[in-house]
Formats: sequence, C-alpha cells, structure tokens
Amino acid sequence: MSKRIHIVSFDVPFPPDYGGVLDVYLRAKALKQAGYSVVLHCYEYGRGRTHDFSEIADEIHYYDRKTGIKSLLSTLPYIVKSRSSEELLNKLLADDAPVLLEGQHTSYWANELAKHKRPVAIRMHNVEWQYYRDLAKSAKTSSERLFFTLEARKLKKQERSLRNIPVLCISENDRNYYEKWGFTALNLPVTIHSDLILEPQEGKRFALFHGNLSVAENLEAIDALISENRRNKLDIPVVIAGKNPGKLVLEKIRKEGWECIANPTDSELNDLLRSCSVHLLIGFKSSGIKLKVIRALLSRKPCIATQEMLGNVVFEKHCIIWNPVLPLADAIGKIASADTHSRLEELEKEFGSEKLLGVLEEIGF
Repeated sequence: MSKRIHIVSFDVPFPPDYGGVLDVYLRAKALKQAGYSVVLHCYEYGRGRTHDFSEIADEIHYYDRKTGIKSLLSTLPYIVKSRSSEELLNKLLADDAPVLLEGQHTSYWANELAKHKRPVAIRMHNVEWQYYRDLAKSAKTSSERLFFTLEARKLKKQERSLRNIPVLCISENDRNYYEKWGFTALNLPVTIHSDLILEPQEGKRFALFHGNLSVAENLEAIDALISENRRNKLDIPVVIAGKNPGKLVLEKIRKEGWECIANPTDSELNDLLRSCSVHLLIGFKSSGIKLKVIRALLSRKPCIATQEMLGNVVFEKHCIIWNPVLPLADAIGKIASADTHSRLEELEKEFGSEKLLGVLEEIGF
C-alpha cells in the first residue's frame, strides 16, 4: 500500500507556468512517482478547477480564499488569513497522514495540526516578509507600498509563531536564517524532473530573457538590460518572453529593436530555451532559488547571470556571472568557452528526487 501524504498548495499548480506553482508541481510529481499517494489541496482564485492532475496526485480538493476587508484588516497576514478554510482542516484531520504546507501562505492551521500530533512541515519558498519588504520598496503607488509594508510586518510576526514546525528551505541562505531564529530547518531545493531537460537546438543567434513580465523585479531587469545596451551596444539580438507584459514594457522593448513574445505556451517557451544562444538571467533581489535559472541550465545553453539570481554553488559553477558595472558584451564574449557538458549530472545530484525523499524521511514523513 502506498504511503499517503497531504500537500496544501497556496495556488492551483495547473498549468505549472510560474516559479512557485512549478515548484509544487514538480515535488508532487516526484512523490507520486516514488509511490506516495498524493492528496493535493489547492486554494483556487482564478486558475480553474477542471485540470487533469493524474500525473501528480491521486486526489484533489479545492478551496476558496477568504478575500475581503475582514482578511485585509486582520492582525494576521492577508496571504495567511485568506487561506484559513475550516473545510481544509477537517479533511486534513480525517486521517493521520503527514501534511506538507506549501509556503507561509498556507500555515494558518500549522500549529493546530501539530496539537493533534500530526506530522507537519512548511515548505518555505523564501523568507516571505523580506520578499514583501522588497515589494514595498519597488511599489509604484502609495497604497501598494502601504499594503506591502504592513504585510511584511505581519508576516515577520506570524513567522515567529511557527517555530515549533519544521521548515524546508529552498536555499542554504534561507536555512541559515531560520536556524538563527530557532527553527528546525532543512535545505530542500527544487526537485528537478527529467521532462525539464531539453535537447539543445541550433538556430538563429539570439539572447533570451524570460520571466513574468508583470513582476516588478523582471521589469527592473529589463530596464537594466536596455540601459546597458545603450551604454555598450550588444552585438546579439535580444528576445524577451513572458507573461502579461504591459503596454509600457512592450513599447520599451520594441523601441530598443528587440522582440517580445507575450504569453508563450510551454511548448513555445521550451523551443526558445533550447534554441537561444545564451540565457540572460538578470535580477537584483536575492530570494530563494529562481526556477527559471534551473530551466535555463537544463537547456544546456550558456547562461549569464547576476550574482543575486544564483545563491547556489552549483549554479555559480555553470553560469558566467555579470557584474553590472562591467559591460555585458564582455560576458557575452565568454559564452563560446562555457562548459555545458557536466551540468546534468551535478544538477540531478543536487536537485533530484533522492534529495526530496531523504529530507522527508529525516522529518518523519
């Protein structure tokens, strides 16, 4: 009989088209393939309830978020209070299977589960209050800045109430942070899967930047790339691909003479990942591990990255690191000598399913 496990996801991981839900998707898939009976619980708020989940779960349950003024004015973080379904708690208490809570977002019932002697752990995708503090710094309006600032304070306070719950951290830096504050913290990186490995293709020469184009961090990176191109003209065309670009960013990209591919399908994105000449992994905020870095590395194409995008010695070994005070063209000039042949074995050792199973065994799952 397979071992049963509950996974509570902050969002519906279908399609797995952005970092957070891709992390959930890959972990659930690895557990199911390892023989676990996966019960997936999802807070749904716009991504639908009609997906084929058979690859990653044996059961799936959906819950509404409690959005609105009561959650907004709560002393608890909005992202936590709005995910406080009593129906979820009742389903989790109906058996004695371990519970993996995905993100601080889903931690509302963590201490209650522990009181009932249930094996429970929280997968921290980053240090959430620090992430919201950074969102406040880059907010465009005063109302956004106020919301993110208050949310960061609430998240920091609520985080401390979870000290008795083991946390599984996405990076070594995050693990060090939680250990400093008295948590039982283990490092659990992203679980890679064989279907993320792409066969490289050769085609027209271009550099690729990809990501969610409505996220402030990625918009900041695009602005930095454009500024750099105006200072030190790149000798390679740039393609920018991603979700939901606004009119302003589209105009900037086209004015630069670059191509923007809006809302590519997963198949289209994979074609770009495998056929580009080099990946531009540019960002200036250190938080967790960026899944797009792993996807780029698994394409076995050269990667240029800012230091903030890495946070892992395996990544650093396989990326050309760009310091923005130096010309990006110099880094691009090094791609011909980049070693892309030894990556897969090292990535599979660091991020394969064996690592996941070992961590879960260590916490009694």
